[in-house]
Formats: sequence, C-alpha cells, structure tokens
Amino acid sequence: EIEDVNQVLETRLDHTSSEISKLRQDLEDMKREAMTDALTGIANRKAFDLKLRDCAMQAMENGKKLSLLLIDIDYFKTFNDTHGHQAGDQVIRLMAQTLHQNVKGRDTAARYGGEEFAVILPNTGLGCARQLAEHIRRNIEHRTVVSRNSHQELGKVTVSIGVSTFEFGEPLGSFIERADKALYLAKAKGRNRVATERQIIKSSKTSPVSQTDIDKQRYA
Repeated sequence: EIEDVNQVLETRLDHTSSEISKLRQDLEDMKREAMTDALTGIANRKAFDLKLRDCAMQAMENGKKLSLLLIDIDYFKTFNDTHGHQAGDQVIRLMAQTLHQNVKGRDTAARYGGEEFAVILPNTGLGCARQLAEHIRRNIEHRTVVSRNSHQELGKVTVSIGVSTFEFGEPLGSFIERADKALYLAKAKGRNRVATERQIIKSSKTSPVSQTDIDKQRYA
C-alpha cells in the first residue's frame, strides 16, 4: 500500500513539475511577445527603453562608448497615402529586415514608433556609429519595393538617420534628443543622409536651420 501511495505521489509530482515547466515557458513567451513589435518581429519601444537604460548603466561601469541611431523613413506618409497601408506595412517590414541583417551581436534594433526605428550600439563611438548608419542608408536606398499582390514595382524608399553618443551621467532623454535633432537636421538638409550630433553645433554656427524648419520636416 505504501508503494502504491508513493507511486501515486511520484506521478503527481512529475505532472506538477511538467505543469510548472509549461507555465515558465508560457511566461517567457509572454515576456518575449510583450517586448516584440508585432508587425516587424524586432524589439518594440518598451524593449528599446529597457535596453537603452541597461546599456547606459554598463557604459558608465566599464567606461566604454555607447551610441544611438534614430532612423526615419523619408516621405513615408506620402508613400502610404499613394500605395495604401499594406504597401506601407511592407516598407516598414523591409526596413526592419534590413536592420536585422546589418545589426549584429550585442547591438539592438527596435521599432521606435510608426515609421521610426532605433539602433543601440554598445562599445561604439560616434565615428563607427556613423559608418554603420551610412551602410544602412545605402542598403535601403538600393532596394526596390515590389507589391506582393500585383508584383508591380512601387519605387524606392530612403531613410534619414541621426547619430549621437552617450555622455556619462546625462539623462537618457538628452541622449535621445540629440539623435532626434540630428535626424531632423538630416531631413532638413535634403533627406536620404546621415547627420551626427556634431553637425548640429556646426550647422548652427555656419548655416543655421531653425527649429521651425526642423519641425516642418518632422511632420512632412
């Protein structure tokens, strides 16, 4: 009788352990889903915020550089209005795919919001970050969007990219804001180009772009 009881208890324990493992896996899947953009499959804004905070803390601990790219699809609203939302979604997925192919290792690509993307680059200075941004820009520029339904060529898309480097101890909002200003400087200067935080200062001294001009590009 004792052996029978033990057998029943072992069976119940095995079943409970299996249930616990399944619950843990379900929880991990839910966490992963909560951190993933549904349309593109890359990190979403929440994941970006958490990762940027962690990378900033690590940068201050190890004294290494941390850079950020903010990327915006040029004239996306016009493309979306002309070809429809499905074609617009296709462009966004193409952008995410390009980032996935070009961002490796500890770097993190995320959909920042709408047609805007971000790339977090630990252990990377401004110069190397700019080189990667140019590489991404060229990759996008050379691709042609083809309708999945009609197989008709819809044209090419381009991106503008802003680059900034983290200053130890600064608020993350300031870090992001510099990349944002560089991004919209790139758009104000003609789009399909990369601008860095250094160019913000240089531009303001030589041929200044007003905040009104930058705001116009932001909503164009």
